[in-house]
Amino acid sequence: MEFSENPSDYFNWLADAYYYKARLYEDTNNIKGAFNCYQKSEDYYKSALGDSYDELYLDFINSASTFYAENGYPEKASEMANEGYQYIVKNQGEKTLLEYHQVLNLAGIEYKLEHYDAALIKSKIALELLNDSIFTKNTGLSKLTIEVQKPFAILTKVKAEYQLKTQKDSIFLKSKLQELQSAISILEEQKSVLSDDSSVSILLLNNGELFEYAKQLALELYEMTKSKAYLSQVLGLHESMLYNRIRNRLNSQSSINYANIPEHIIKEENRLKEALSSSISKNDALESFFEVNKEWQGFLKVLKDDYPKYYNLKFASISKSINEQLKASNLVDKTLVRYTFIDQQLYAFIIHDQDIKIFKLNNDHLTQKINSIQDNNVISQVNFEVLHNLYLSLWKPIESHIKTERVIIIPDQILFNLNFEMLTNQLVKSHKELAENSLLNTYVISYNYSLFLVDKGSKTIGYDSNFIGFAPEFNSKMKSDYEIAIKDSINLDRTYLTLLPQPFSKNLAQESSRIFNGSSFINENASKAIFTQNAKEHKIIHIGTHAESNNISPELSRLIFAKNVNDTISSEHNSLYSYEIYNQNLSSNLAILTACETGKPTYQAGEGMISLAHAFNYAGSESILTSLWKIDEQSSAQIIENFYGYIKKGLPKDKALQKAKLDYLAKANGRTNAPQYWAGLVFIGDTAPIDLNTNNNWIIWMILGIIICISITIIIKKKRLS
Repeated sequence: MEFSENPSDYFNWLADAYYYKARLYEDTNNIKGAFNCYQKSEDYYKSALGDSYDELYLDFINSASTFYAENGYPEKASEMANEGYQYIVKNQGEKTLLEYHQVLNLAGIEYKLEHYDAALIKSKIALELLNDSIFTKNTGLSKLTIEVQKPFAILTKVKAEYQLKTQKDSIFLKSKLQELQSAISILEEQKSVLSDDSSVSILLLNNGELFEYAKQLALELYEMTKSKAYLSQVLGLHESMLYNRIRNRLNSQSSINYANIPEHIIKEENRLKEALSSSISKNDALESFFEVNKEWQGFLKVLKDDYPKYYNLKFASISKSINEQLKASNLVDKTLVRYTFIDQQLYAFIIHDQDIKIFKLNNDHLTQKINSIQDNNVISQVNFEVLHNLYLSLWKPIESHIKTERVIIIPDQILFNLNFEMLTNQLVKSHKELAENSLLNTYVISYNYSLFLVDKGSKTIGYDSNFIGFAPEFNSKMKSDYEIAIKDSINLDRTYLTLLPQPFSKNLAQESSRIFNGSSFINENASKAIFTQNAKEHKIIHIGTHAESNNISPELSRLIFAKNVNDTISSEHNSLYSYEIYNQNLSSNLAILTACETGKPTYQAGEGMISLAHAFNYAGSESILTSLWKIDEQSSAQIIENFYGYIKKGLPKDKALQKAKLDYLAKANGRTNAPQYWAGLVFIGDTAPIDLNTNNNWIIWMILGIIICISITIIIKKKRLS
C-alpha cells in the first residue's frame, strides 16, 4: 500500500502515516518494509517541522533509532539517538524530563549496539539526573513522580554491568538481583497510587523486561548455588509477569465491569484515586499524599477482605512469592508441571509436595511442530512422528520425576495450544495405536493458567441446584422465525443464519438435565437474556453452543446464544463477550463449555492465556471443561455423556474426564478415534468431586410401602384373632 503524496500540504500527515506503517511492518517482521517507511517518515517530518521538533517526532526518533540498532544499522541508530539528545539540550536546556528520556534512549541504543561501557555511563547519567535537586526544581515533579522514572534506568545499568563483568560470582549476581528488586519495589509503590487502570496497564506493560531479566539472574544464581530459594524466586517472578499481563489486558478495558461490586465501592475507589492523583502531582503536597494514601490503604484492606477476587485482579502485589501458595496447595497426590520460557529457552519445573526441580528442555522448532498439529484438518494425516517427537522433548526428560498418576500442567506461550494427552511414548502407525500409547492412558491430566490459581485445598462450595443447561440448536425453524421477525433486512444478522445446527448438543443438554434432576433451556430459549438471568449458582452449568475466539482482542472472544424474538431485550444481543462474563454471577462447581475453541489461547509472546475459560473462572466457576479447537459435535457429546456418568458416581473431575475419553476410544472405530475427535476437550481448575443432590424419593416410597405392608399384616392378624 502506498499513500497518496501531496508535497505541498500534507507532510506532517504523511510523516505520521509512514511512521505507523513502519511500526506495523516491524511487528510483522517485514524489516525491509519497515526500514523504507522509517526513512520516508523521517524525510516528511523534517519537511514539515524544519528545526522545531514536537513530541511525536521525538517519540519517532526513539522508535526509529531502536529499530536501526536492532536490525543492523548501527551508524543510523547512533546518529538519530544523538540528534534527539542534542536538540533537547539545545532547545529545552539541561536537567529536564525530556533530557532524561533522551539520555535513557541513548543508553538503550548503546546497549543494543553492544557498546556496554557507553551504555553504563549513560544509564548512570540518567539516574544522577533524577537525583539532582536542580532537575526536581526544573521539572516541578514530585519525588513520587520522579521515582517511577527510575526502573528502566536501573535495568539498563544492571544489564550493562552484567555484560562488562567477565567473572560473575554469586556475590555480584546477588547485588544485581537486589538492584532489580529495588526497581520492582518502586513499581509496586507506584502501582498502588496510580489514579487510573490504564496508567497501571502502561506501567506493567513497559516494565515486563525488568521481571524477565530478574528471572534470568535468579535462574543463574540457582545454577551457581543450587539453592532452591532461587528456583522459587524464578517461579514467583514468572507467575507475577503472567498474572500482571492478564490484569493489564483487563484493566485497560474501561468497558469491563465486575460482578458483585456495589456501586458505593466503585465510587469510593474513584474518589480516592482522584485524590491520590491530585496529591502526587504537587511537589509540595507530601503531607496531603500521606494522608490520602493512609485512607487508600484502608480501602484496599476492605477490598481484600470483602471482595478478594476483585482485589487480586486489580490491586494485589505485582511481585508475589510462590512459597505461601505451594504450602496452601494440595499437591500431595498430584504433581505440578510448570513449563516456562526464560530468555527463549524452555524449562519445566516439577513441583510435588513443596519440592521443586527444574529441567532444561529442547524447544527446537516447537512452534512449528505444534502448529502442524493444530492446522491439520484432514484426519488421515495426523503426524504421528510429531506427537512422539513432542513426547521426547517435552515429557520424557521429566517423566521419571513424576511419581503420581494425577498431573496438573501449567503451559506457557505456544504450549497452551497442545493437549499433552496426545503425546505417545513410542512412534505409532495408527489412531488405535496412538490411543493405546498416549499419555491419556498413563496420567490423569488437568490444566491451569498460573500457580496462583492452583487449588488451595479449599472446600468445594455447595449449591442447591445440580444442573442447568443451555443449548441453542440453531435449527432451520429458529433461523426462519428470526428472519421473519426482522422487518428491515439491513439489520439482518446473516452470519447467524449460516451457523451449523447442533442437534447432539441439544439432546445432551436435555438428557443431562433429566439425569441430574436439573433444568435445560434449548433452541430459542437458550438466549443471552435467559442465560444471564438463570445460570448462576448451580453445581454444573452446561453450555452447548458456537463460540468465536478473537486472537487480536481476547476480551472480544464470545459465546453465541439464540436470537429469541420474544426476549424483553433486543434479540440482536445474542453474543456474550469475555469482558461481559466478568460482570456475571456464574457461581458453580463446574462449567461445561462444549463450544468450538472456547479455551483456545489468545496470547502474544510471553503473555499467558486469556480466554473465555479465564472469564468463567473469575465469574465464579471453580473449574471448566472446555475445548482447545473446533471439535466434532457428536464425539464431544458422547465423551461428556460418559463424563457425567462418572461425575454422578462421585469421581474427581479430572479422573472422570480421563475415563470418559478411554470409554469413548474403546468403542470408536476408524477415523473417530483420531485425536481431533477426543483430545480437544481439556479440564481446567479445581478437580474435586461434585457433591450432587440425589433424588431420594424412591427411598421414601419404599419406606411407605414397608409401613403399609406391615400395617396390612397387623390388621389381618387382628381379624383372625377376633
